[in-house]
Amino acid sequence: MFTIKPISYLCLLLAVSTLYCGNIYAQSSKDSIRLHLKWWHQFQFAGYYAADIKGFYKQAGLNVKIIPADKNHPPIQAVTFGNADFGVSGSDIIVDHASGKNLVVLGAIFQHSPYAIISLRSKNINVPTDLIGKRIMASKDQGWVQLQALFLKEGIPLDSLKVIRHTWNNEDLIDDYADAMTGYVSVEPYQLEKKGQNLNIMLPANYGIDFYGDVLFTTKKMVNKSPKMVEKFREASFKGWEYALDNVDEIATYILTLPGVKERKITMEDLLFEATEMKKLILPEMVEIGHQNEGRWQHILNIHKELGLINKDITLEDFIYNPVKNESSRLWRILMISGIIAAVLLLIIMGYSISLRKAVRKRTTQLQKEIKERATTQEKLSISEERLEMATRAAGVGIWDWNIENNSIYLSDSLAYNLGFEPGSLPDDVGLFKNMVHPADADALVNNIRLQLAGELEELNTVIRIKSKTGEWKWILMISKAVKKDVHQKALRLMGIHLNVDELKNKEIVLSDLSKELLKRNAELQQFAYITSHNLRAPVANLISLTQLFRKDELAVTNGLYFSKISECIHILDETISDVNTILSLSSAHEEKPELVDLQKLLNQVSHSISEKIQTTHTEILADFSQAPMLLFSKKILHSVFQNLITNSIKYRKVNEPVQIIINSHKTEEAYIINVADNGTGIDLTKDGHKVFQLFQRFHSGIEGKGLGLYIIKSQLESLNGKIEIQSTKDQGTSFMITIPK
Repeated sequence: MFTIKPISYLCLLLAVSTLYCGNIYAQSSKDSIRLHLKWWHQFQFAGYYAADIKGFYKQAGLNVKIIPADKNHPPIQAVTFGNADFGVSGSDIIVDHASGKNLVVLGAIFQHSPYAIISLRSKNINVPTDLIGKRIMASKDQGWVQLQALFLKEGIPLDSLKVIRHTWNNEDLIDDYADAMTGYVSVEPYQLEKKGQNLNIMLPANYGIDFYGDVLFTTKKMVNKSPKMVEKFREASFKGWEYALDNVDEIATYILTLPGVKERKITMEDLLFEATEMKKLILPEMVEIGHQNEGRWQHILNIHKELGLINKDITLEDFIYNPVKNESSRLWRILMISGIIAAVLLLIIMGYSISLRKAVRKRTTQLQKEIKERATTQEKLSISEERLEMATRAAGVGIWDWNIENNSIYLSDSLAYNLGFEPGSLPDDVGLFKNMVHPADADALVNNIRLQLAGELEELNTVIRIKSKTGEWKWILMISKAVKKDVHQKALRLMGIHLNVDELKNKEIVLSDLSKELLKRNAELQQFAYITSHNLRAPVANLISLTQLFRKDELAVTNGLYFSKISECIHILDETISDVNTILSLSSAHEEKPELVDLQKLLNQVSHSISEKIQTTHTEILADFSQAPMLLFSKKILHSVFQNLITNSIKYRKVNEPVQIIINSHKTEEAYIINVADNGTGIDLTKDGHKVFQLFQRFHSGIEGKGLGLYIIKSQLESLNGKIEIQSTKDQGTSFMITIPK
């Protein structure tokens, strides 16, 4: 008997549908269009070559001419002036969009930017701040905007860099024409390493600047004028990229035949290495070729706005490609396909009814066996669920599960208990449950869940307020994770846990309010101290003036003695007020702006200001700032540090022994270090170490001082996250280590 198996029905249906849809989309036009690349011919554009030589453009009815670029012919300029229809550029195209050029991005090939800053290892350029004062070869149209964002984010003034024009000749880096240069991580590093060079490579992504790379774009006019042609070109190009990444050797062999490739001494080995590195940026196994996300473009736009590279009022309107669908045509295709499917289904029903009886008998026997097995499994599952429910209830942890396909939500009984509800009484509909969330938390929660469903957020960990049965708001910690069949699909469900943190959160709020109150009281006390100091200054000054008017020789002996005591008390009061003002001024130290400080020049200025003390005490200052000559910090605070430490070394010197002060600097990955050491009398740290940086602490009798200096410089440094530490031995000298964060 002739029978058709169910899988055959499906294959037949797909075959007919595919054939029909293929006829619908067939095109007969022979559009002639120009694609302007971002650079010379290389594997960077392999997908477009593949779409051309494998006939993908031709199958779409397109006649495509691929035009290479160079440093004098950038793609955005070519497309904007009508010399090309499509182009390839970087994420910095968003700056051109902001400047009013009506450009539309059709898709991103690189999910991570390939731009890097390359230097010889001998230059010791490891982090962005090492580039201050260095010569950097860069090109305005090749990632410079993105690198500007990196420097500004790291707090590096652009005028502190020496940017020179990019020659695109690797030998210029080797010959010391430049200290560093920009380039593609997939190309220039390999070329330089082949020449035996050891490199340092700095990637903006490691510092939070992770943009798209090599985006395909056209003009808004082209999208509006020829939407079908744009869509055909886009699809054929991405199909070419899929083929190129699956057939690297074939496409690399073809690229070697293109004009100028062998002349630039590009080898098969170079192209294969470039392909390998590109795959790390394209991520074809994880992301669909050409994928771009509006949220990520918005993030890129926000970074440019925050750094002042783009005006705050610029939006992404009309910037990201969104094909306009022809609704009437789509309806017609649906009706046609529906008719074909109806006919196919009729044939399926006729064939399926013949084999149905036999299948039913066989399936009945199988079901009886499965029912018995399921009953046993269900019993075990029920016991496990009861145990889990008891454990989670005891720990205050609840489990929840949102089935996105049917929009239902499961909530374990623990959440109901936490909120005062009976088990099973909470709503199992997402919309109803959303009404229980505090309005101030609802929008952020919904937005985060959308990002999680879209694959933009891997795991959600947040604290929200949910209304209890009595109407009170309870703080709940919610953790969730998306469940997918594979990485390319959207989430099918969200699963997670919730934990009652109401008591902890309320304590946190109380502590926060207490901190605010303490800050307020502190500010009031500081203001009181300012007012008191200011109001006492004038009367004390008047008293000092009045004592100077007295003629002491005309006073009786007893009165003269009293007058001397009064005068001494007035001067002590004046010094105390002065000390209070000095201490109060420390509160504004955190407002000091960092600037590029030349340590040798700063030391020269300090030495000049106390030159008389240095000369009369025969003080010798030995300085070595070669390892870290300059740093970003408050010049005023560093001046205070140098002056206090040098004058202290002179003040607490050994009798009849020349003063020697050694100052040097170096840097680590995270900070600059300044060391100041002397050969003076030293301090017994075992006895007084805990008091060294406290207010009004003195450790040497018979030497004039107030015990303010070390307290002041420690407070100033810590106000800008700096640090000072001391090492000292009695009668052997003292050394200070100052740490300045980068």
